[in-house]
Amino acid sequence: MKPNKFYRIWFTPRTGSTLLCKSLEETGIAGKAGEFFTLFDNASLCEKYNVRTYDALKQRLWQEGTSSNGIFGIKLFYDKKIFDEIRTLRFGDANMTISNEALLADLFPKCKDIFITRRNKVRQAVSWWKAIKDQQWHLALNQIRNKAPKDFYEKNYDFDALSHLFKETNLRECVIQEYFSNHTIHPLTIVYEDFVANYEQTIHQLIQYLQLEDQEYQIKKQYFQKTANEVSENWVQEFRRDLQKEMNPKVW
Repeated sequence: MKPNKFYRIWFTPRTGSTLLCKSLEETGIAGKAGEFFTLFDNASLCEKYNVRTYDALKQRLWQEGTSSNGIFGIKLFYDKKIFDEIRTLRFGDANMTISNEALLADLFPKCKDIFITRRNKVRQAVSWWKAIKDQQWHLALNQIRNKAPKDFYEKNYDFDALSHLFKETNLRECVIQEYFSNHTIHPLTIVYEDFVANYEQTIHQLIQYLQLEDQEYQIKKQYFQKTANEVSENWVQEFRRDLQKEMNPKVW
């Protein structure tokens, strides 16, 4: 079945995108947005979904992301490899002259765009590195935090790794912003810090943006709690100091 309404959530890691997708899904009317283009351990989308043709992939994506009322959502970031695979599946040639946005328009026609970002990139990099090291990417409200050895965070503070993630998250956002500019896309922007401070208001705003306010829906309690803890704050302060060692004057 073809969905009757489409939206995309553009994201970078550790911006609250998983909470946003879960919150929209739990309204019961706003699709089931997920990282359908993220390969994880798969070599390709065809391998991930066990399909061989473009049409089969399209049907599978629609099946994965559509709620019972026909609303489809997807969470994605810019990945050239994914565009090349879709272009090859559809036209038999990864170099086929067609813009990436025109390519996606067949999968997600008349699509609304949402961009979720995080204001504080230092905290975003710290959150990303902490999740890599303790493997606690998400924490449900009733879930107990992983117990790490007392010296875990002291041993795992790594300025080079944090600097890499700090640069990567900024560059990933630059790519997304460039994509928006190139294709004249004006997304609704959700800022993580404002989202968690005004949770219900943000979900209401999104329902209105998706033009679904005439349907019955509910907003449940936040499914996830923050993974940040006291040690995260220690890393934030140490990282911001280390970033500015050669700077005079310091900016933070």
